Amino acid sequence: MLTGILSRLRPALTRASPLSTRASPLLTRTSPACLLRPQVQPRPGLLARLCSGSAQIEEQYAKPLQWLHWVYAAGFTTVMGTVAASRQTSGPTFLGTKGQTKGTLMMVHKSTAVVLAVLVVPRMLIRALSKAPQMLPGSFVEHFAANVSHIAMYGYMLAMPATGLAMGYFGGKGVPFYGVYIFPGKADKTKEDGAFAGKMFKWHTQAGSLLWYLLPIHVGGALMHTLRGHKIWVRINPLGRA
Repeated sequence: MLTGILSRLRPALTRASPLSTRASPLLTRTSPACLLRPQVQPRPGLLARLCSGSAQIEEQYAKPLQWLHWVYAAGFTTVMGTVAASRQTSGPTFLGTKGQTKGTLMMVHKSTAVVLAVLVVPRMLIRALSKAPQMLPGSFVEHFAANVSHIAMYGYMLAMPATGLAMGYFGGKGVPFYGVYIFPGKADKTKEDGAFAGKMFKWHTQAGSLLWYLLPIHVGGALMHTLRGHKIWVRINPLGRA
């Protein structure tokens, strides 16, 4: 009997009294969803608002990282391509004699490395302070390989410029910058400095040879996710939207 009375009174109660934020269980269980007050979404942090749109922060990397990713892609292509072209030069080219061609190619190689060396610190800071998208579906082995490759890439961003700049400074020749300036080398170079520069050259070339294997793995992983239908490119595309 009590149940029947309550079922008749319930519509009248719903029409007569507005729904408050502390509505009784009797009303909240039966009230339509359109009458419920929507949940207020938390406001994103300051860095998230500066680096990326609040609606994209979980689906895309921060906007500066997206641009820096492709700047580094172009930079790595340039430094690796100029070295490969220099090694393949066996005679005169449109750049001049064999020696002039090799010199121009290595000048571009070293100059581009200076640009990447300047950008590595802000890139790592933004990556550490900004949110990153969740990992894509995959096995433990795939996630482990992706983490290792990313850590290795950041290691290369530090190690390659450091060894190259040290080689130029302690070797006494300095580091050129696109023909407009030369960062001077050590003026009072000693025998020990020359030996250290030689060691840096050895480490630089050995690490550079491994980079030819690491980059194809990095690109291959992205292509694998593409074939699986994962929207991986939108995460790092500064001109796209999530």
